[in-house]
Amino acid sequence: MGKKSLLLLIFVFLFSVLFPASQTEYVELSAPTYEFEIIRDWIMMEDGVRLSATLFKPIAKQDKEKFPVLFEFLPYRKDDSFYLRDYPLYSYFARRGYVAVKVDIRGTGSSEGMVPPREYSEQELEDAEDCIRQLAEAPWSNGNVGMWGISWGGFNAIQVAMRRPPELKAILAMDATDDLYHDDVHYIDGVFHIDQYELSIDTDLGLPRWPDYLFDDDYFKDRFNAYPWLLTYLKQQKDGEFWRRNSLRWNYPAIQIPVYLIGGLLDGYRDSIPRMLENMNVPIKAVLGPWPHAWPDNGVPGPNYEWRREVVRWWDYWLKGKDSGIMEEPRFAVFVRDSHLPDVRLEMTPGHWRYEEWPIQRTDWTRLYPGKNHLLSLSLGDALVDRLRYVPSSGIAALYWWGDPTGDMRQEDAESLVYDSEVQDESLEIIGLPRVRLKVSADAKLAHWVVRLEDVHPDGSVSLVTGGVLNGSQRDSRVYPEYLSPGEVYELDFPLHFTTWTFKPGHRIRLAITNALFPMIWPTPYPMTTQLFLGSDSTSLELPVIPFAQRPIPNFPPPEAREKRSDARTMESPGWPYKHTVTRDLDQSTTTVELEAEKWWEIQGIRYASIEKVAYQTNDRDPARSSFFGEGGGIIQLGDRIVELKLLVSVVSDEKDFTVKIVRQIFEQKKLVRVRRWEATIPREFQ
Repeated sequence: MGKKSLLLLIFVFLFSVLFPASQTEYVELSAPTYEFEIIRDWIMMEDGVRLSATLFKPIAKQDKEKFPVLFEFLPYRKDDSFYLRDYPLYSYFARRGYVAVKVDIRGTGSSEGMVPPREYSEQELEDAEDCIRQLAEAPWSNGNVGMWGISWGGFNAIQVAMRRPPELKAILAMDATDDLYHDDVHYIDGVFHIDQYELSIDTDLGLPRWPDYLFDDDYFKDRFNAYPWLLTYLKQQKDGEFWRRNSLRWNYPAIQIPVYLIGGLLDGYRDSIPRMLENMNVPIKAVLGPWPHAWPDNGVPGPNYEWRREVVRWWDYWLKGKDSGIMEEPRFAVFVRDSHLPDVRLEMTPGHWRYEEWPIQRTDWTRLYPGKNHLLSLSLGDALVDRLRYVPSSGIAALYWWGDPTGDMRQEDAESLVYDSEVQDESLEIIGLPRVRLKVSADAKLAHWVVRLEDVHPDGSVSLVTGGVLNGSQRDSRVYPEYLSPGEVYELDFPLHFTTWTFKPGHRIRLAITNALFPMIWPTPYPMTTQLFLGSDSTSLELPVIPFAQRPIPNFPPPEAREKRSDARTMESPGWPYKHTVTRDLDQSTTTVELEAEKWWEIQGIRYASIEKVAYQTNDRDPARSSFFGEGGGIIQLGDRIVELKLLVSVVSDEKDFTVKIVRQIFEQKKLVRVRRWEATIPREFQ
């Protein structure tokens, strides 16, 4: 062999090692080459109840060709509410050789049976296992099933994987969590929370079955009369078996199959991703992008990428046995945000993608101490005490959960204890969960501590970076909470939510501490003053500072146009929310926050609407008197026939109790057909 030939072979070998086949070349192996058919079918459960299934099934190119199954299991009415949403997702996978199956949970949508007693009930999870078994045994199936979904679909994919059905080979969980009490929408950070979701889910559960929307005996027995979930959750105000039974956080070894996680830096469920990366001993991939509780290809703010193409690589590897190369790449891709001005309408987040390992071993935990003159510094200062009067209506600028872009935090900071660093003379990047230690006391038996990490810009505007809440009664245990002893000093220690951020030169780091986050969390009932003890190691902020290192960059494909249905459309409508007002009555010391939403769409000539109105109110002089009022509904126009479900929800508190009133009404041709009322007085338990 000549010298030139030898050098050429060496060059080719080195090039193939250093520059492996790109994703673009691989994707051609899973190009959209299949036509597909849409099939509506039933899956029979062991007790005879039939679950409604819609299959997007590839048309085989050869005899006896078999396909893997992608299974999503939701209560959100696939044949009307989610009809437009599902098509671009399911068609994408079907065209690439997957049978994509959507099933309505028992008692919801088009399925038979009674409404479940709660989210992620034992019945739901048992039914999911049965569905997976039957789908794997179908004659067109290769026996391999993947379960997936966003939000609810991610939650139950995790929980079903914990049960280890043998046919389930891998899962994809997007915008989901491993901790049903602390991280979900019922008790955000351990504190009671309520929002429009209670209206939308009760509406979906309360409407009659598609396609006839009949008002028969089964409808009233199984759906209309079903006990409202809100009452169930309000009777579970403490963490414990009810929440932990199916929470992966307390049993990571339960999952023994590969897991793909996708989350958003503005999503309330994001903390589960670093926890699962750190604690699971299975093949795992994770992406944390800049969007909120939304899809990575169209979530706002971006930048976005085509997650469906990446997920096909995942499914190809685990369900088809193809070496797609995805498991050779670093397992954690994260978007590192640059500093940006506060903007509730932010469309594009400045920053960059990169791969990191988790935990990041080069993390330099930097401790800052709040001190004299409201400075935040690297050194411990003199012993001082700062006092803060509790303002129950504070927190509106942080919006409705730890998600979505927020506005300027200066108004909230005026009602908080605020500590600023010196002006930064160089960039400081953080990735992870900042941690706070607070030495505190309160002159009431219940207080919550709310901490925000913020970026103060040279012009004085303030961006929210992240935050967190500690329910004071849960300072030692979420399962066994205890009231505070007024005047006693406590040392608190808790993390803020996962974040990425780059503080720029000329900016200041701000620590803001308060006792309210209205309307995100329900106000504590007692007027009070809290104290923060400075000049102690027990009061500090720890930042996960990331020194620069050259890291690989993901080669994410840009978003592709979503395929649209030809028989359905979204109609012009106000959207969510089209009205957002804040009213302060200084004479009465009340603050009221109101939101309204309305959405219309059409499917095969039938028109649908979803309408939601909510109002929160609290009283700065008497925070025990706080309230939530909601009005929701769904409208279905089938030619001359009009079906309408209306829902009224009222939650009013005093010092000792929550008083809940729920009214469910069903109308036909605008005439009331039936009404059902529930009323309960539920003791406040450390809330």
